[in-house]
Amino acid sequence: MIRNGLQIFGMMALVIMAGCATQQPDNAVLVPDVIQKGTAYTCKKATDKIVVDGILNEKAWKNAVIIDKFYPFSPKDATMLSGTRARLTWDDKNLYVAIECVDDDIWSYSNKADDQLWRGDVAEFFLKPSASNLAYCEFVVSPSGSLYDARYPSRGAGGFHRFKGWSSNAKVVTKINGTDGNWKDTDTGYIVEMSIPFTAVKEFAKIPTAGDVWNFGVCRYDYTKSYESPLLLMTMPESRKNGYHCYEAYSPLIFSE
Repeated sequence: MIRNGLQIFGMMALVIMAGCATQQPDNAVLVPDVIQKGTAYTCKKATDKIVVDGILNEKAWKNAVIIDKFYPFSPKDATMLSGTRARLTWDDKNLYVAIECVDDDIWSYSNKADDQLWRGDVAEFFLKPSASNLAYCEFVVSPSGSLYDARYPSRGAGGFHRFKGWSSNAKVVTKINGTDGNWKDTDTGYIVEMSIPFTAVKEFAKIPTAGDVWNFGVCRYDYTKSYESPLLLMTMPESRKNGYHCYEAYSPLIFSE
């Protein structure tokens, strides 16, 4: 089914995944999987003050590189993708994230911070500043503006229940064009705007300067009356078994003046 507003951002890329099982000789050497990195993006430094209000009218947002290349994680045979685009900018204290989500059936699972928000519609942002350190951060925002944030020392250290108590002190504001939770009407979408202080990652990364490269991923859960199954989107072309947490496939983020 074609969803309202998908034409806004044009055609979205589609990953076609296929596999086959064959009989291998005893001396066969299997070629290991190669993780394909996401597209590299330039993060331009803001030239004006960013007010986190869910209204992307600052010059910095107008000049920011648009990230609109998303791939389906589930279902793998998805033929239509919910329109999504993200933008990033920064200043001396914060990394700013804006995610615009086309959505005709907006639904927040919870209004409680650090809840399992991904059981409903969410926009997610993953940040891995250092390639030599296993630590990375996850930020999950519901249309209602609730935030789940966690800093993981490694993928294997434990997930939601162990690290949900960490606070990034990120500021989040959302704007909904429609109604949250009413499937009987037709919504247009929602916007997430967020500022993440660099002090949130000071234990394993320094405040970036022009030329530094971090890694990031943008993802979505979209539960909707228009699809047979919930749609999970990601900026990574390949995710392997670790899904959204496959930071090997995150996109490089190049800080620029």
